[in-house]
Amino acid sequence: MNERIVFARESATFLEEIECDVIETYYFGDSIGGAALIGCEPDHESAIMDDDRVVGIERNLLIEPCLEPEHVSEDPDAVATIEDVRHVHDVPDDDATGEGLTVVAMDSGIDPKHPVFENVTIEQVDVTGAGEGDAVGHGTGVLGQVTRLAPKADLIALRIFGSDGRTKNSVIMRAYEWLHNNTEKYDIVNMSWGSRERSKQTDRVHNELITKGVRDVVAAGNSGKKAGSPATAARAFSIAACTEEGTVAEFSSYNPNRDNPDVAAIGKDNRLAQASGTTMGTALDGPWVKASGTSFSAPEVAGMVAKYLSVHPDTPPAKIMNDFETAARDIPDQPRDGSGIADYEGTTTDPR
Repeated sequence: MNERIVFARESATFLEEIECDVIETYYFGDSIGGAALIGCEPDHESAIMDDDRVVGIERNLLIEPCLEPEHVSEDPDAVATIEDVRHVHDVPDDDATGEGLTVVAMDSGIDPKHPVFENVTIEQVDVTGAGEGDAVGHGTGVLGQVTRLAPKADLIALRIFGSDGRTKNSVIMRAYEWLHNNTEKYDIVNMSWGSRERSKQTDRVHNELITKGVRDVVAAGNSGKKAGSPATAARAFSIAACTEEGTVAEFSSYNPNRDNPDVAAIGKDNRLAQASGTTMGTALDGPWVKASGTSFSAPEVAGMVAKYLSVHPDTPPAKIMNDFETAARDIPDQPRDGSGIADYEGTTTDPR
């Protein structure tokens, strides 16, 4: 039997009456409908698709973090610190701290005992069945970038990766179900992961989340060329990786026909918080590692968005993205930077 995800205009529970094995269902709300993970014989797929309630059937795609282990400098002095991030992106250490806001990271979880999270309110939500914590280290590194730029923002670690550091689109749908049904609990969602190909239906589910007012920040991808969902979603605010020197990282993805990326942030040789017991990246002194990827440029912008909302509360997602694109500093003759390198000060000093 083939494992497929069926997307529907309504609750997908009606699939239980059709000739297939319904493994689990997801519901995103009346405006978009639901989905189900099923097992079915190949010759039954066309009959399912013929149902007027069905909008699409897709394979259960493999999903990976946007981590690039092959592009980490061996030079021990080549490390992009959070101070470097502040300098390159004009991010002041001021009273815009993200207080009163909540940032979600769909990722591998979090090690809440890392000192970077001292005095930070953290909620852990697991949709993998693995429980709380972070067996990979990726989510801890991502949320560490957010909290060092917006230190008073609350955090939610929405765990989508278990111990092997990879997942399936069915688990992603569980996380999107949580996001769609809990929009009152958070303000910004960071997604430092992606498929190797575009999923039309994942992009549809993602776009509808933004329509509900959620501010998203998405990793552009690490293929060095075209990437997959959710960066390919029309409303996704996607982030390329640049170096501390202001050049685009060689691995950073570019989808010109999907408006990916929108802006760029440092994603090469980042100094990141290390989860206890994990080995992601190159070890540095203390509970810190060095790693590269659009995984780490994205949460820098998520932290900037939290600061931005401290200054301009209630700003809708489209205007936030437009302000960041307008303020970005273009890298001449380089389309892979989107509108250019993110400039936080530029987004907050323009008259409104």
